[in-house]
Amino acid sequence: MTQIPSLAAADRNRLIQDVLRQRDQEREAVQRQREQSFADNLRQREITEGSSALAARRIQDRRDIVDGLRADQDQQRDRQRTRDFIDNDTHFVRRRDSIEGELNAARDGRDLDESLLLRDIAGQRNEAAELRTIDQRNDDLRNQQIEREARIVERRLQERADDIRQEQALRRSVDQIRNAAEAGSSGAERPRGGLVDVSG
Repeated sequence: MTQIPSLAAADRNRLIQDVLRQRDQEREAVQRQREQSFADNLRQREITEGSSALAARRIQDRRDIVDGLRADQDQQRDRQRTRDFIDNDTHFVRRRDSIEGELNAARDGRDLDESLLLRDIAGQRNEAAELRTIDQRNDDLRNQQIEREARIVERRLQERADDIRQEQALRRSVDQIRNAAEAGSSGAERPRGGLVDVSG
């Protein structure tokens, strides 16, 4: 009988916990919805501001293009006016022609000097290349001589080592023969193979 009130209290607590959990979830959902709405509004405002700035930039670019075209037209008009004035001034035309002749003569002389200088530089480069080739050949020859001398020294060392080995082998053979001769004179029987014939 005492279990029924405790079971009822447990069920009531469980229901209260479920209601509280559901309210927390609803509160979190509302909070998430508010945050999402704020982020969407912020993004929409940024897009709107960006579009406005882009439109203003395009309008300014068009104005700059129109202003640039007008400035070019004004400059061309001024240049044409200056050219017309110059062409109508005979003294200025003669002076301009003489200056152009002097400039052409100076340019021709400069071109000639430049071609001569380039030819001299090319000749010097060829001489420098030949000198480098000769130096390289001398270095190669020097290296070959060093390698040849090193091979000769190595061959002499090898021959010397071979001579020392042969001399040691000959001494061992002579010592074996002497030992065999001494053993024979003492009357002991010589061991088989005691005498060794040594050849180079």
